[in-house]
Amino acid sequence: MPKFTVAELSKKYGIARTSIYDRMKNGTISYEIDDKNRKVIDLSEMQRVYGTPDSKPTSKADSTETDNTTIELYKQLIEELRQDKQDAKVREERMYKEIETLKDKIDNLTLALGYTPLNNQPDSEPDNTNEQNRTNTDVQEAEPQKPVIIENTQQHSRTLKDRLGQGLKAFFKP
Repeated sequence: MPKFTVAELSKKYGIARTSIYDRMKNGTISYEIDDKNRKVIDLSEMQRVYGTPDSKPTSKADSTETDNTTIELYKQLIEELRQDKQDAKVREERMYKEIETLKDKIDNLTLALGYTPLNNQPDSEPDNTNEQNRTNTDVQEAEPQKPVIIENTQQHSRTLKDRLGQGLKAFFKP
């Protein structure tokens, strides 16, 4: 029997090429590759699966069944994508809150360690909407103090410990 390409058979039988390719993929229809490297199907194979080209009751039922299956798959995919989008929004909100918390902790620790924030520059513009709600986080070191020699090294150690403790408390403040 003669062999036809998928496009020729889809026109002859009035069915979608994807339906034929699906059946070729799952093994319901056997095919060969011709000398032009095209997939061709013997007419007797198509008649076995779909009947003669004039009698198309099998092909329409199959096409409807395939269409319904495809629609259900698309519905499931859409629902999964909606859920993924919702999960991403929740994750994004949580990350923004975490960033704001960390920025606040950094500001508190910076201030506790003796740094002072720079004055806001009149010509500086925030890069994005998140920065509009915050003060400028650039810092400068406070004026250096003259070293004071303390006779009692235990008192000096307590001062450093107190400053470090204050800084850590400010950093880990809930």
